[in-house]
Amino acid sequence: MSAQSRLKNLAENLPEFVGRPLANVPFVLRLGPVYQKTQKEIARADSSNIETLNERRFEQMRLLLGYVSEKVQFYREFYRRKGFSVADFCSLGDWERVPVVTKADLQSVPLATRLAQGAKGMKFNTGGTSGQPLEFFLDDQAFAREWAHMHHIWKAHGYRQQHLKLTFRGKHFDPSQPLRYNAVHNEYVVNANCPMSQVVKSVLALPRNILIRWLHGYPSLVAEFADALAKQQAPLVASFRARLFGVLLGSEFPAPVYRTVIEKILSSNVVSWYGHSEMSVLARETALGVYTSLPTYGYAEAVPVEDSADYRLVCTSLHNRVHPFIRYDTGDLIAPISQLGSSLEFRISEGRVGDFVVDRHGNKHALTAIIFGRHHDAFEHLLHLQVRDEGQGRITLVVTPRDKAVQANTLMQGFDLNDLNIEWQLQIVEAPVRTQTGKIRLKIS
Repeated sequence: MSAQSRLKNLAENLPEFVGRPLANVPFVLRLGPVYQKTQKEIARADSSNIETLNERRFEQMRLLLGYVSEKVQFYREFYRRKGFSVADFCSLGDWERVPVVTKADLQSVPLATRLAQGAKGMKFNTGGTSGQPLEFFLDDQAFAREWAHMHHIWKAHGYRQQHLKLTFRGKHFDPSQPLRYNAVHNEYVVNANCPMSQVVKSVLALPRNILIRWLHGYPSLVAEFADALAKQQAPLVASFRARLFGVLLGSEFPAPVYRTVIEKILSSNVVSWYGHSEMSVLARETALGVYTSLPTYGYAEAVPVEDSADYRLVCTSLHNRVHPFIRYDTGDLIAPISQLGSSLEFRISEGRVGDFVVDRHGNKHALTAIIFGRHHDAFEHLLHLQVRDEGQGRITLVVTPRDKAVQANTLMQGFDLNDLNIEWQLQIVEAPVRTQTGKIRLKIS
């Protein structure tokens, strides 16, 4: 464990009376010069014209291609096989000639060949839940840059460092402790080992001078909290909502079945963004379901899928020099809206290529369209919904109802699915299937 990780771990576990004063230390001092430098770059980009941004982007890409051709064995060999020469990149218009890299391409070679010679960083992995795990490295400054961008997104909606958060991210600790204070982000972290009803009672029992201003976490968990809160006395619910400034939703797509509950019970000031572990793209929601990439973070493109009307989200990290991601296919399908200079505006069509089901004839159907693209009346009766593909056109809807007394046939009648050549089944469960980190995936096995 690095010295930085040890310090972070120590700060996260400080007693609350010790940690609270530390929460007032400005992020600039905590995260260092890279955080401040990134803040200035974001501000400069916001005030720059398209021509200036394009010049900056071309220079970054030119230097990046030259760097990987010299330092990274994978890219040298990959580009040679694809017939691409870095010397051919003479203008932004040449960028489309740079070969797209898939996760499968990266998986096909040892990790060491994908790393820049002599570079050091932090090892991570991603994609295990989609069946395509990938190991990679991030540079030591990645998280300072990440938080500068995240705080930029949040601040636009009113967030300030002094605001206390209640955070849901699947953390497990002593079951007797529903909440644990974390000075690093000035937040109470919710214990995933505790029933949500117990979490709600602990939150409402906090002293009146402790003001929770933001909820932050997986949409499914925040929605579960909202449902549990709604069961309390109306004045308590109204008081909690009145003191809340907004909700920060990350790591999961904010599906309507969750977002509607959150906005109704907690706050209509919902902040959503799109990103992934590889840190090659970060996009903020600028309209309902519309995301705009941040040009100081990475370069995002909508690349047409051959013989299809679909587009793939392809991204380039502008900063990771340890394990570069250049024209990296994220595996997500999008509907592009516009290219605003160095920013891409898009909707998410399909969260993962693997998030589909197959009908009796072998045709694939995107779950995003089937489940969230239709206005199912059944959503009014559900806390959670997941899907399991049993094979041969048989699909099971795994549901957690709000009312345990509701009948399965009542729920099934609330789904508008009869036009699909699929045999639908319904399974009622008391709680959804979660990953080890507490996430609720739409498609389960």
